Amino acid sequence: MKNTTLCYIEQNGQYLMMHRVKKVGDCNKDKWIGIGGHLEEYESPYDCILREAKEETGLTLTDCTYRGLVSFCSPNYETEQMHLFFAHSFEGTLREDCEEGDLAWISRENLMRLPMWEGDRIFLNLLPQDVPFFLLKLVYDADGNLLSHDLNFTGETRKPLLISACLLGTACRYDGKSQPLPGDMLDALSKKFILIPVCAEILGGLPTPRIPAEIQTDGTVLRRDGVDVTEAYFRGADAVQYYAALTGAKSALLKARSPSCGCGQIYDGTFSGTLCKGNGVTAQKLLETGLSVYTEETISLLLADENKQ
Repeated sequence: MKNTTLCYIEQNGQYLMMHRVKKVGDCNKDKWIGIGGHLEEYESPYDCILREAKEETGLTLTDCTYRGLVSFCSPNYETEQMHLFFAHSFEGTLREDCEEGDLAWISRENLMRLPMWEGDRIFLNLLPQDVPFFLLKLVYDADGNLLSHDLNFTGETRKPLLISACLLGTACRYDGKSQPLPGDMLDALSKKFILIPVCAEILGGLPTPRIPAEIQTDGTVLRRDGVDVTEAYFRGADAVQYYAALTGAKSALLKARSPSCGCGQIYDGTFSGTLCKGNGVTAQKLLETGLSVYTEETISLLLADENKQ
């Protein structure tokens, strides 16, 4: 079994990525990955990632956090243990050339559209979130297709809870703003749950800010200017449901009245501010797959239900 390191460097909403197009016989050929490499003799994972970052990028990492251990299993390669890091600050100037591949800063909105190992999308979504150290096992077939994954948070008794990222302060609403919950409410939730932030509309490929959209009587989702964004909303719902399955979450706390996240009430599609009975696309998807869905207006019910268990 070989040991490697992998680090994703984030700055101002962009990730430093490497397009692996230069190295002969590279198992990552043509894919986009982070920075890293094999541990050398007498190196710790931390020693290794500092050295690899300097060699590959010219940067000296000054804020690097060990976030998880990923087991990469494939019949084509030796089983690999990847020590996963996330960095936010550095010193130095990014080098213009790298023997391993082409370096580029990629915005978070475009990150998941790059060609990469399917399992990488799993831990890339976990890295910026306030989740405990995790163990992730990825099993691929000979053609590079992800067969299975197994995620565990170490030393945790709290249950995972999907939560709309805007409720945690992420500026991902349609208007480019957030709507964070009060601090005491967040503290109460954090004591009970591992909070897993999601934004279905971002995961569906929509920008921030974006033109408001509402669900129509025929089930389509239209922007205020009449553009049909139904596909993006359903794509985002599928992505959120995927993360529910990945993390084992059985409940979700979503933004009230949103065309993605509203539960029980949404706007009626006329863009007049009129409410009607119904669920957002993502909320409906989660309900259909057996999750309990709450909004910021029913947090007391969520906590009461959790205390009953």
